[in-house]
Amino acid sequence: MKQIAILSVLMIATAVLIAGCGKSEEFKKLESDLYASVTAMHDDGMSMMNKGTDLSAKIDDAVAMYDSMAAKYPKEFQGQSSDDLKAAKAKLATAASSMKEWMSGMMPYDPTMDHVQAMAQLTNAKDGVAKVKADFQDAFSAATTALDNHKALAEQMAAKLAMSVKKVTKK
Repeated sequence: MKQIAILSVLMIATAVLIAGCGKSEEFKKLESDLYASVTAMHDDGMSMMNKGTDLSAKIDDAVAMYDSMAAKYPKEFQGQSSDDLKAAKAKLATAASSMKEWMSGMMPYDPTMDHVQAMAQLTNAKDGVAKVKADFQDAFSAATTALDNHKALAEQMAAKLAMSVKKVTKK
């Protein structure tokens, strides 16, 4: 009987010791590294939101310029449109909304949380912000392509109009 009592006390003491120790240093490091990665990706996402705002303003300027020139020279702009600019701006807005939605659903990291739960939460957060970043990259590509195309169109139309003016002045 004494042996059973001693064995029970030792088992209880061992359980208390193990429970009191908390997470291993390896688990803490894994969580900390993943949290640092999520935080860095969040910071990149915020920077992308700022870049998206800047590109959106450039698109607004390009649409205004296009609309003005198309109104003045409808014949020259026949068959052209600013739909690609508007679609690119919509992609930028969608990416910004995705970032805001991700941030609102982001649960704060709790280092006292069970390791498996913490890793699942942080992995989910990392996957979410990675998707947001991909959305921004796609939107940036669409925006820069549309802006470049309209810049080339504007330059082409300006050259064409300059040639028309030269022909009129020579007569």
